Amino acid sequence: MAKKQSFADKVSKKKIIINCPVCGTPITHIKYTQAERSANGWKFRTTSVGVCKCNHAEVYG
Repeated sequence: MAKKQSFADKVSKKKIIINCPVCGTPITHIKYTQAERSANGWKFRTTSVGVCKCNHAEVYG
């Protein structure tokens, strides 16, 4: 049987925060979807992108 996990155990877990080496702000991961035109119609490419203050304008355009 698995060990029961209480709510206090869940809340007390530490989250790993990665800071950008250039600007020093925390990196937030988002799901980025691009629409591409193909021969048959449209295709959507989804990738995971880390966003910080440096590349915020490039990603959100």
